[in-house]
Amino acid sequence: MKNFAHIGTTIVLSLVIVQFIGCRKFRSDPSKITMRPRVFIQDSAPVPIIDEYDFTGVQIGTIANIFTDDPKDRTYAFWFSVDRRSAITLQTQSIRRKGQTLQLVIAGKVVGFHYIESAITNGVLPFVLNQNLTEENAMILFNELNQSIIHLRAELEELKG
Repeated sequence: MKNFAHIGTTIVLSLVIVQFIGCRKFRSDPSKITMRPRVFIQDSAPVPIIDEYDFTGVQIGTIANIFTDDPKDRTYAFWFSVDRRSAITLQTQSIRRKGQTLQLVIAGKVVGFHYIESAITNGVLPFVLNQNLTEENAMILFNELNQSIIHLRAELEELKG
């Protein structure tokens, strides 16, 4: 009987901890939203097809620079993931806009591009960054974007209520 009481107490305590952690929401900090990335179609209406609230994550990587023989000469790229609704928009737009270019715009400047070769069906949008971006600047941009996306997602959840 003693063991059952101990197990029951452990279960109740575990449920209280899970409930406490689950109810605690991550709060956005507007001061940490330093970048608001948006995606536009080049030479189209100046209306973003994906805005800052649609992004759910970002990853950084490098790709070989085909214009040089130097194996150390790399170009940086970001792979953004978007929410489900935006993934559908991205798929639709990429089917309709095959052969066009998507532009990643941050603070009014084009920082990357994606040439649409085929439908983007997985909700992941890669952007090749400008070639003159150093490794240090690419990492700074990545860290700022990552932090901003986290706080933008929290801000969106707060706005939803």
